[in-house]
Amino acid sequence: MRDDLGNGLIWWSTGRATVGLVVRDGVVVEAPPYARRWAQGRAAGEIYREGDRRAGVTVVWIPADEPVTAP
Repeated sequence: MRDDLGNGLIWWSTGRATVGLVVRDGVVVEAPPYARRWAQGRAAGEIYREGDRRAGVTVVWIPADEPVTAP
């Protein structure tokens, strides 16, 4: 499990679909419509661990390249 899930993207992929979940300050803040109810507002670490445990799921953490600042 990764402990540094601050700002970046969780890439969640199965045989049926692949989604990118945008993470800010350790929480999913953006997700595609079909994953929004499930993912948005959840802790990034929780989602990453869930993907790690599931058979047939590939989960990758992609850290943000630049610091994220609130508008």
